[in-house]
This record gives sequence, C-alpha cells and structure tokens, in this order.
Amino acid sequence: MKAVQVVGYHTKLQLTDIPEPTIDGPLDVIVRIGGAGVCRTDLHVLEGQWEAKSGVALPYTIGHENAGWVHAVGDAVTNVTVGDKVILHPLITCGLCRACRSGDDVHCQNSRFPGIDTNGGYAEYLRTTARSVVRIDDALEPADVAALADAGLTAYHAVAKVAKTTRPGDVCVVIGAGGLGHIGIQVLKAISGVTVVVVDRNPAAVELAVKIGADHGIVA
Repeated sequence: MKAVQVVGYHTKLQLTDIPEPTIDGPLDVIVRIGGAGVCRTDLHVLEGQWEAKSGVALPYTIGHENAGWVHAVGDAVTNVTVGDKVILHPLITCGLCRACRSGDDVHCQNSRFPGIDTNGGYAEYLRTTARSVVRIDDALEPADVAALADAGLTAYHAVAKVAKTTRPGDVCVVIGAGGLGHIGIQVLKAISGVTVVVVDRNPAAVELAVKIGADHGIVA
C-alpha cells in the first residue's frame, strides 16, 4: 500500500510502498483511511522533537487524526463490522491496566500511539483495536471529521473543565479562535450555559467565532 513516511528528520516526507497491516489479534481492527488530519505535532515529529520520546525506528508512518471505513476485524470484535464509518481515538489502549479500568485510558500503561510511536494514518490502511474505533453517522464523511480525533478531543478536554465549574450566566473568555479555538467555542455552546466572549487579533477569526455561536467577538 501507499504510505507517507518520515525517512529522516529535518527532511521531506516520502511517499513509499509498504506492506498492508494484517489482523494479528482478536480485537484488532483494520481501517481503510478516508481522512487524516495534519496536526502541529506532525511538524514537530518531522523536526525531530519527538525522536527521544517516541523511540521509533525510521522510516515510519505518521498521522494520528484518522477516520475511515472498517476494512477487517478480529474474531472478538463486536462493536463494529466491515464497512462501518469510524473515527479513531488517537491511542491504542489495553483496557486491563489500572488506568484503563478507571476510565483514564489516556494514561494506559501499555498504550501505543499511531503516528507517534507506531505506524499512523498517512497510509491507505491502519491497524488499531476495537477500543479505539467509534462509529460515526453515515451522513458524515471521514475526511470532514478526521481532525476531531485529536483537535476535537483536546478542545473538549479543556471545555469540559469549564463546564464543570461554571453556571448559566457566567462569562467565559476564549483567547484565540484558531484551529482548536473554534472547536472549543462550539463545544462550549453545546455543553455549558456560559456567555462566550472571543478575543482574537484576526478579524476573520472573530467573525467566524460569532458565526458559529460566540455571544461576543472582540478584535484585539
């Protein structure tokens, strides 16, 4: 299959041919990629900033914001079937360690991170597990929602904290309506009762913020 790989740090990505992933375990899911977002972290990977932390051997495939269609499943997978549209949680987690059993999967002791420390979604197919695939509505297209796999989670994580500590009528100021900010604004309006004030130095960003739900926009 075709894949876009890091072949060296501080150099260009390379389109290459690599073997397709196969089902190795009963909970494995192979996803045919329909969309893969470009995250700032991908640029940091290419710049070598994650080299020591991830410990990967080059070349490898990046891309951790992924969505697509289920292509194959292991014998024990029951939550999705071949052909389902899915978005992928960035992590592959074990479900057995203390963190996973506490619902704190992001701190899984045995996690793998496609696109960071194992092959990711800048390819035709990606292997993940049943725990990491979430079905999406048939009306959605994978390419339209793939970036929400990370950018959406990041924004939601911050907004959920705000929602817990605020009440209807409180005012929340969002500083910056860029790549994550505009997602956070929409989530704020969906799960909290705060009055949303957005501050950005880009008039177009402020205009977009108000269009998608901000109560007030300020060009700073």
